[in-house]
Amino acid sequence: MNHLYLALGRAIAGLCPPGFAKAVLSARMMEGEAPVLSLACAGADGEEDFPPIGSAARDALADALSAVCDAQAAEDGKAWRTCTVTLSAGGGFEMDVGD
Repeated sequence: MNHLYLALGRAIAGLCPPGFAKAVLSARMMEGEAPVLSLACAGADGEEDFPPIGSAARDALADALSAVCDAQAAEDGKAWRTCTVTLSAGGGFEMDVGD
């Protein structure tokens, strides 16, 4: 499953400015609907940036999130619809999921 987290992290990091210190992606995934995504990136100075998520990036993030959700559901039988993914400097990755 680590390769799925890595792919998701790379997709998020690719949208942030170089040298970001923290990135937070919030997502809501509903069956049959386009995902609702928001991304905040912060530099070392703490100043936040909200980069736009174009359609190709949205599709890539949705695919990566779906792959993680499917793999987690296969492990524990629980699928989620919302999540927050936090990347931090030095390779930190944290993912919180909800209903």
